[in-house]
Amino acid sequence: MQTFDYVDKLNAQYRAGKFLKAVVVTESVSPLLLKFYVDHEESIVFEGHTYLPLRMLWDNLKTSGGMPAEGADVALSNVGNQVVKYIKELDIAGNPVILQLIHLDLLATLTNYWKRYFKILGVRADENAAIFSVGRYLGRGRLPRNVLTADKAPGLSSDLPRIS
Repeated sequence: MQTFDYVDKLNAQYRAGKFLKAVVVTESVSPLLLKFYVDHEESIVFEGHTYLPLRMLWDNLKTSGGMPAEGADVALSNVGNQVVKYIKELDIAGNPVILQLIHLDLLATLTNYWKRYFKILGVRADENAAIFSVGRYLGRGRLPRNVLTADKAPGLSSDLPRIS
């Protein structure tokens, strides 16, 4: 099982480059409007998109072979009151968000990297930070690995998969 304050610990020990936490936020579904942010001192370009710098902390984010469908928190620094101003102007609750873990030295060649799909469940904020609570996005094609369906378990109702 991984926890992702692990990223900061990994970077403190790792001598062959730096891992970056990145977030893709869906501001609007129709028309589709995405924003890209990275926990880095300066902007980066990855997969043709410019990721803007934004200090963030991922908390309670876990993955394992069983793929538990737990929620997590993403805390964003509110330096200059930018994040709180953003959430007061735009309601993104319920919108999809993608969390990514990418390597700074492999931005041009990285094709298989850690990424997970979530939805924004809620947000709380103060003068220091805004904390977004996110939950696993269990949409089509993004279900956890251990899903039992009627073809694998004949006694199961075909219209109601069970997550194990």
